[in-house]
Amino acid sequence: MKSKKGEGIANIIIVIGILFLFLIIGLGLAFGNMIINWVFDEAVPELSNLGMVGSANLTEYSGYTLAPVNNLVQSFNWMIGVLYILALFGMVGLSMGFRMTGNKWLAGFFIACMLMLIMASIFISNIYQDFYDDGSDVGARLHEQTLMSWLILYSPLVMCIIGFVCGIIMFTRDTEENTA
Repeated sequence: MKSKKGEGIANIIIVIGILFLFLIIGLGLAFGNMIINWVFDEAVPELSNLGMVGSANLTEYSGYTLAPVNNLVQSFNWMIGVLYILALFGMVGLSMGFRMTGNKWLAGFFIACMLMLIMASIFISNIYQDFYDDGSDVGARLHEQTLMSWLILYSPLVMCIIGFVCGIIMFTRDTEENTA
């Protein structure tokens, strides 16, 4: 079964676009998580020490409500990193669905798109590193996100590896197509 004209270009743009989107979403999640952690670190101790209001012990109630929510928010540091890794592995699976049997000239287009993705990831990584190495509270909170910080700081390498693995998968033929 022949593929339609332009389908290969669209598949390449989809794969590279989704990888770039993951990079931007990962950056946003890292900074968003930092802000949420900061808010919870400031608000939970204050809300936990309200004491008695009327006949209600708000300190006791906050132990039932705020403590589990705070534990969940504090575990976002790892959950975001794991979800990011799962999304990158999902891209490898998606590239299996975008296999191209012909049009090997599209490999050059794919490499050009990968170079643009890697340059964008270098730019984003440098921006993140400026905040990460800052001695302020922002830098300290970004240091708490060890997995996600590592993935963003080394995003040029991560995107290069994932992108080229996707490219290898997309540009190799199926064994069934070789026998026909």
